[in-house]
Amino acid sequence: MRLDLPRSGLQQAREALVTSVNDAAVDDEPISHDGPPPRVLLLTSGLGLGHVRAAQAVAAALKEQAQVATVDFWSLMHAGAARAIHATYLDLVQNHSDLYERLYHLEAGTWRQVLESRSGPPRAVLEVFQLIASAAANEGMSISRGGRYASDRLLYSLLCTSMPYDGDSLAGNGVRARLALWKFTWLRLIRRLEPAIRKFAPDVIVSTQMIPAAMTSYLQQRGKVQASMIGVLTDFGVHDFWKQRGIDRYCVAHRSILEGDGSSTSSRAVVTGVPLMPDFAFPLSQAEARRELGLPEDAQVVLVLGGGLGISVDTAATTLLKRPASTHVIVMPGKNNKARAVLDKLAIEHPQRLKVCDWTDRMDVYLRAADVVVGKPGGITVAEALACGRPLLATRSLGGQEGFNVDFLTRHGVGGLVADGELLNRVDALLGDREALQNMQRRAWLLGQRDGAARVANLALDLASVRRAVALQSR
Repeated sequence: MRLDLPRSGLQQAREALVTSVNDAAVDDEPISHDGPPPRVLLLTSGLGLGHVRAAQAVAAALKEQAQVATVDFWSLMHAGAARAIHATYLDLVQNHSDLYERLYHLEAGTWRQVLESRSGPPRAVLEVFQLIASAAANEGMSISRGGRYASDRLLYSLLCTSMPYDGDSLAGNGVRARLALWKFTWLRLIRRLEPAIRKFAPDVIVSTQMIPAAMTSYLQQRGKVQASMIGVLTDFGVHDFWKQRGIDRYCVAHRSILEGDGSSTSSRAVVTGVPLMPDFAFPLSQAEARRELGLPEDAQVVLVLGGGLGISVDTAATTLLKRPASTHVIVMPGKNNKARAVLDKLAIEHPQRLKVCDWTDRMDVYLRAADVVVGKPGGITVAEALACGRPLLATRSLGGQEGFNVDFLTRHGVGGLVADGELLNRVDALLGDREALQNMQRRAWLLGQRDGAARVANLALDLASVRRAVALQSR
């Protein structure tokens, strides 16, 4: 796939200067950042907390070096409609995982065909349209009236109207009408993003999620965005929709992600690691972390994470408590109130062995205190576990981007997908063989990137300098 555009003289000068940035990034030689502080706009998506966390990490790394603003994609729509879409997405990934997997891995260019061409979408997308409509209709009933972007409520109801399709036909069954609404909604959100970008007037735009990256690319191709652009991939694989015109640099988690990628994306990629919060740069020792959490230094500790959804954490904890009394289990159920209720009862039964915790911004301490991590394989969770030198056993995978992450863990021998019935045996095998566990922890530590946020921040500062140099040349 070629994403390059015809180059003007100014574009060629810009590319040459950007190439010098890439060379400096490889050699770790800083570029001078003279003049007023650069302006960096962070675009993210709160649908996955990992994308927000990555943006926060970059913002922390840019502190006192740049003026920073953040825009969440979901702030561009009515709050009630956004909540309904979140719920619909969760229904899709949890209750229709096979269809979600097919949707996520549609062949190259499919989403551009859906959003940019005048032809109808492929059959798989038609099927998803219908499923989303039926799932979303129930959620849409609870959207409150009024508020900012109040007209989104009507648009949402139109998108959710049942329009069954018959086979491959697009005529007379409402599919064209719904497709037109999807495109209208897409352009409507882009038009809302444009003034936010124009108001802040950034030198560099950093996107930690592919949808706002695509929206910004659309604006740039129409001359409405002049800033340099960085795409930060928070998973251990590349979805096709990331491959957008105008993105100057892609920041990826590991060099193996680029293997076999023959597109022009590879030439624009820099291996930075996933941006993590500052405390991951210099993790505590295991002994220090356990003292901070009040855990016995000689205990066997398993940390169970379920992401914001808290998926299957109660099942995993129940299984792990079957191990000997020397095993301590720490569980973070996220927003899963049902799992939290089960875990609170278990904690009463096992007060010395089970600790149920709320989310914390010091996840590094908990990861370093653990021997093994059991959890949902989100990109940030995987990156944080590896940065702390901990293997991750995934008892659930929602597919899509999490499939990339599971494959990465498996290929590098630092975890992978484990069925519920196999979890106890896998943990027994690891904790029962200290040498094997330490070897796995060592591999995880070597794979981990602890300075990803700083690398992304430095790249943004360098591109800001490039943009100013190009502006001077064009005068």
